[in-house]
Amino acid sequence: MRITIIGAGNVGATLGHGLARAGHTIAYALRDPSDPKYAPLRSHALLTTIREGVVQADTVLLATPWGAAEDALAAAGDFAGRPLLDATNPIGPGLQLTLGHSDSGAEQIARWAESARVVKIFNTTGRENMAAPAYGGAKSLMLACGDDDDARAIALDLARELGFEALDFGELRQARLLEPLAMVWIRLSIVLGRDFALGLLRRDGATSRDERG
Repeated sequence: MRITIIGAGNVGATLGHGLARAGHTIAYALRDPSDPKYAPLRSHALLTTIREGVVQADTVLLATPWGAAEDALAAAGDFAGRPLLDATNPIGPGLQLTLGHSDSGAEQIARWAESARVVKIFNTTGRENMAAPAYGGAKSLMLACGDDDDARAIALDLARELGFEALDFGELRQARLLEPLAMVWIRLSIVLGRDFALGLLRRDGATSRDERG
């Protein structure tokens, strides 16, 4: 699969490295692909403009800071029904969510990118866990929500390829829960450091809805 990542910061670059190792063709969509600071990314990915990256992609992953998301999506133009995996969180000054309760960042992303099939994923943990989701025999938890079943399945499959325990969290409006959950991880990281993950414990014999089919 060809995956275009809009944004090449810590989150975008970490996910890009992991997805490249999983066998996908990665492109970073950048405002200025010729900027020398992006040269190291050429070791595992192509560099392109935002519009070209979207046109050539099978799936797009948004990994910009929240303040840059609207402009990046405007530069992307028509998504033509492509899955758009939203790894952002609408965090403002003072580490506070700027949207919540009756709305979410993911739903705002869907309004900005009306022609995309938006899935919220990769927003509830740090880049360290994106690079190495396993803790001994346990896996870090990753939840995904979106209104399109096929796009959500693509997102979950990619998370599993990275090594997460990935579970379906329903429709896109459930991002109103996932974005505050991201703040739980962020707040804990201030106290505990970043070498921890949120996981799921099950009693013997228990299965998820995904596992039951």
